[in-house]
Amino acid sequence: MIGYFRVPPVRGATFDGPLAEKLTAAGCEALHHDACYALAVHKPGLEAAIASAKPGDLLVVPSLHAFAAHIVDLLQVMGKLQAAGIYLMSLSEGVDTRMPGGFFPVCAQLLQFNDQTRMVRTAEEKIVRLGRPRPKPAEAVIDEPASETVAEPPPEA
Repeated sequence: MIGYFRVPPVRGATFDGPLAEKLTAAGCEALHHDACYALAVHKPGLEAAIASAKPGDLLVVPSLHAFAAHIVDLLQVMGKLQAAGIYLMSLSEGVDTRMPGGFFPVCAQLLQFNDQTRMVRTAEEKIVRLGRPRPKPAEAVIDEPASETVAEPPPEA
């Protein structure tokens, strides 16, 4: 089992973070990764993962989003994997091309992937454009004096 993931361009995201832990816990013996910047075409980590795999090996990804930038990219990589005899498993979506008819569940996920991609891309672009939101500084609470109420004397009878 060979693991692969892409790390988003967010300050603090590291290659040895939760995605690596998830793949290691799934039983991956080797991990490959790339930094994803928008729709990057050059992915040396993915190329190394495919080159190190033998026919019958399993490439494991945490999710389809951590694997490909968009649907066309996903289909191109899946074509490479199929031509090389390498299987694909996505942990989040439950895709496993080793199963009989394994490609058909992938196709069903492609519709959902396409919809989710727009949402993820928009969020990533906003993070890159605006930077990570900074926590607001704690504002000092100013104690205002309690309003003094003057009691009126009772009316005289």
